[in-house]
Amino acid sequence: MGILYDEGRDILRASDGSILFDTRPAPGSIDDFAGRLRRLLPKGWFPSEPQGLDEEAAPVLAALLRGFGTVLAGIWQLMLECSPQMRLATMSGAFLDMAADDYFGESSLVRQASETDAVYRKRISASLFAERNTRQAVTNAIVAATGVQPVIIETLNASDCHALGCATSPAMGGGYGYGAAALRYGSLQGGQFFVETQLGKAADLATVCRAVDQTAAMGVTGWIKVEN
Repeated sequence: MGILYDEGRDILRASDGSILFDTRPAPGSIDDFAGRLRRLLPKGWFPSEPQGLDEEAAPVLAALLRGFGTVLAGIWQLMLECSPQMRLATMSGAFLDMAADDYFGESSLVRQASETDAVYRKRISASLFAERNTRQAVTNAIVAATGVQPVIIETLNASDCHALGCATSPAMGGGYGYGAAALRYGSLQGGQFFVETQLGKAADLATVCRAVDQTAAMGVTGWIKVEN
C-alpha cells in the first residue's frame, strides 16, 4: 500500500489532515493484471515495480504487460457481465429471450412489444410452473395471452353440449335443440375441444394458438375461433 501524491508530487491528505494511501489497482483492472504478471517474472531479470514517486525503469516491459492486461481485463469484465445471466432471477436483455427459447422452444414464449425485463421474467417464471393438460389450464393460458375469458366446448362434456332436443321443445335437451340458439353438437369420440375467444391484447392469432398448444394435453386437438 503506497502513499497517494498529487500532480505536484505533494502528499495527498484527507480533510482531517491524515495521509491518503493507495489501495492498489482495482481487482480485474488493466493495472491489476499487469502487476500480477510482473510479479510472476523471475526476480532479477527486470527492474522492480516503481514505488511511490519512483520512475518506471522498464517502460517497454510495462507497456507489454499492460497489453496483456488489457486482454485479461476484457475477459474479466465479460465474466462479470455473464455471471448474472446464469440465473433466471438476475438475467436480463437478450439472455432472457434466449432462456425463453431454451425452456419453451424457439418463438414459443416471445417477448411482447415494449415488455420490460421484469415483466418478461415474471411471465417466464409463471409459465415454468403453470398448470398443464386441464381445461382450467387452457383457460388460464388464453386469458394470459389475450386478457379475455374464452368459451371452451368439450364434445364429451354434457355441460357444454347437453342432449339434443327439438325445435318445438328445445328444453328437453337442456336448452340446446335443433333450431335453438347456441346449439352445440357433442361427440362420443372425444380427443378434441373447441375454443372461442377474442384476440384481446394478443399480438396475433399465432400467439393464441401457441398458448393452447403449449397447455393442452398431447394428442388432443383444439379447434380455435378467434374474433378481433
